[in-house]
Amino acid sequence: MRTIKLRPGLFTFPVFTEAFCDQLEAELGHFQASGLPRSAPNTMNRYGIIMSELGFGPELLDPFIFQYLDIIAQKLLPAFCETLDSYRAFTVLYDAEKDGDRELAMHYDNAEITLNVNIGGTWEGGQVAFYGLATREETEAIEVALHRGHGVLHAGLELHKAQPITQGRRHNLIMWCRSSGIRNDLCPMCFEQPQVLPTNKFFHEGFSVPPCSPAAVKREMSEDLYD
Repeated sequence: MRTIKLRPGLFTFPVFTEAFCDQLEAELGHFQASGLPRSAPNTMNRYGIIMSELGFGPELLDPFIFQYLDIIAQKLLPAFCETLDSYRAFTVLYDAEKDGDRELAMHYDNAEITLNVNIGGTWEGGQVAFYGLATREETEAIEVALHRGHGVLHAGLELHKAQPITQGRRHNLIMWCRSSGIRNDLCPMCFEQPQVLPTNKFFHEGFSVPPCSPAAVKREMSEDLYD
């Protein structure tokens, strides 16, 4: 695997083969055409599919994330990952002409680690621009355009947005990977220590009970987490 470091905290590398992307897009297309009910992938994207609704967890994404991506994340982004122990995976579709989102405003993810993989499409525009951690001053943008099957790995706290797509379609698989050992001490959305309560395992948002010890070392928002 050839990993390219675009800057501290931002990496690209090949993830899936063309053949796998073909099979995945075909399966997603079957589900889309079935007319079965489905949820929106998140609060910002309207077009896409949550992978757990197709049963792609136990035999596909569970081993991929827990056995492989976890090792890579701990090596490349150790400040954001103790152990990846849950995730939310979904597809997003950007389409300049048909049903699909056109762009996505700047945001950071509800995740400790995000892997964003292009699984199909040909397009113009639509690059993903990265601006540094949400807890720091914005840096000069780096725009990333991925080849099919390639992914970009970054901290969930990384500010980013999808530039407007001007032609064609872009289809991506997003994996929001959670590490309860990190987020139990610091909520990635409000930057406060959370009050963790038991809930349905499918809607736990990556926290675990009991939370980490109050004596655990907290991440300081002023420190350079990419050192």
